[in-house]
Amino acid sequence: MDTTFFHSSRNLYPSVFQVIVAAMLIAPASAVFAVEDCELNKESVNPANGYTTAGKTGMMKCKDRDSGKLVREQELRAGVYVGLVRYYKDGLLFKEYSVNEKGNTDGKLREFAPNGQVILEENNVNGSTRGLLRAWYPNGVLRRVAFIGEGPRDKASVKYTQDKQLSELECGDKPLLAPHVNDAALCGFQAKTSVVQLFSDSGKLKSQINFLSGVSQQSTYFHDNGKPDTVDELGPKQKTRKVYSDKGVLRKETAWNVTEKPATIEREIEYHESGSKVREQLYALTEKEGRRQNRLIADNSFYLNGQPKRSEKYTVEGKDDVKEVRNYFDNGKLSSLERYVYEGRYRERPIGVHQSFAQNGTLVRESHYDERGRIQRERSWDDSGKLLADDQVYEDGSRKAFSK
Repeated sequence: MDTTFFHSSRNLYPSVFQVIVAAMLIAPASAVFAVEDCELNKESVNPANGYTTAGKTGMMKCKDRDSGKLVREQELRAGVYVGLVRYYKDGLLFKEYSVNEKGNTDGKLREFAPNGQVILEENNVNGSTRGLLRAWYPNGVLRRVAFIGEGPRDKASVKYTQDKQLSELECGDKPLLAPHVNDAALCGFQAKTSVVQLFSDSGKLKSQINFLSGVSQQSTYFHDNGKPDTVDELGPKQKTRKVYSDKGVLRKETAWNVTEKPATIEREIEYHESGSKVREQLYALTEKEGRRQNRLIADNSFYLNGQPKRSEKYTVEGKDDVKEVRNYFDNGKLSSLERYVYEGRYRERPIGVHQSFAQNGTLVRESHYDERGRIQRERSWDDSGKLLADDQVYEDGSRKAFSK
């Protein structure tokens, strides 16, 4: 918590605005507009007037004018707000901490329930939480233990329900929570896989996770009815995720390549509620203009009878991103074949020869495009294969019979 409004190296006397901001940020909402009477060393002082506290040392105490109850205590050293700070609610201590010369929290911070029970204890270093953190429910039951270090992986935490069941677990690169929590065992740092079950506040099993050396190897999250919702598995080269409906039907499956840093998606499959596959997307690392990127290379959809419905194939040809589209009848036979160059968001330029087919497989339409995406020639046939038209097409849309 940054409380720089308490002190500036160039101005030892806080302005009225600074004190008002301090009260709004730190004091409880009910006390924001309360009028306070403050004293320091049994002398009346006004925190909004720095001249009344200039050069003074001691503990300033402020009471609510209407109720007479203590609202806050704040330490001054030679007129500067440095040291202990305590806040009270309805006359009861609910928060205490210390600030350094920069006005930032530094050292131990504690919060209290109305019954006096400590509900939070943490250590601050120049405004940032560092080291061990513990939190309790108002009845004294341990709620959370955490460690926060300097690095992104230099942290760990556990949370418990009021019934003392484990509800959350985050593992670090090494055990960090002893002696309060045996995360060496929970996180699988003892040369064997640990199986951890996590529960909701109502006592229902919400997930089961297998940890080895602080890394989740397999995790299962459950629906309210107890059936699996999401299942993640980590292998040497691949991570997979399967998502199920509350009826136990597989609805989505995703795979990542974990040998890449960061991991890259390889495959994503969607399923109908009947269990039939309805879509499959494939990805691969490709080179384009000297840049290596993970790109979509295929997007396929399916009829519920299992036959292909549409396939999109993506390739790089020189500087162009090319998409080939194949549409199918529900009997699995090809309906159309088209190619496009991607030119930006929602813009595609047709290229090459586009073809359409009858259900018996006969070619019934063919369109020829130039490199600028303009149609040059169109041909059509009936279902028996008899040529019906062969036209040369001009820029204005007019046409005439094609001649070689």
